[in-house]
Amino acid sequence: MLLRHDYSGLASRFGYAVAYDRETAAAIEADYLEAAASPHAVASDEHCSITVSYFEPNSIGLFAVVECMVPVTEETAVNMDLIVTGWDEDKHITVEGITGVTW
Repeated sequence: MLLRHDYSGLASRFGYAVAYDRETAAAIEADYLEAAASPHAVASDEHCSITVSYFEPNSIGLFAVVECMVPVTEETAVNMDLIVTGWDEDKHITVEGITGVTW
């Protein structure tokens, strides 16, 4: 969705943890554009990498973080983190942040 610049789709499906007082789709777009202005340099094998890390069991419902490198150009990408929360079968995924080299 981020590759297609479907900010409204991302906002309605996942929300955005750091939207703060901004409209969610506009916040995702603004943060993506800021990150894309200063993207990470990536090797060809990292270009569309996705890493999932699981939290130790906890009382606040943090389950996992999904880190996605989203291509901007052939040699650059931005990082998008999604956080998975919930208990048992009831899980929710939220966009946690979109970052480039500087933040």
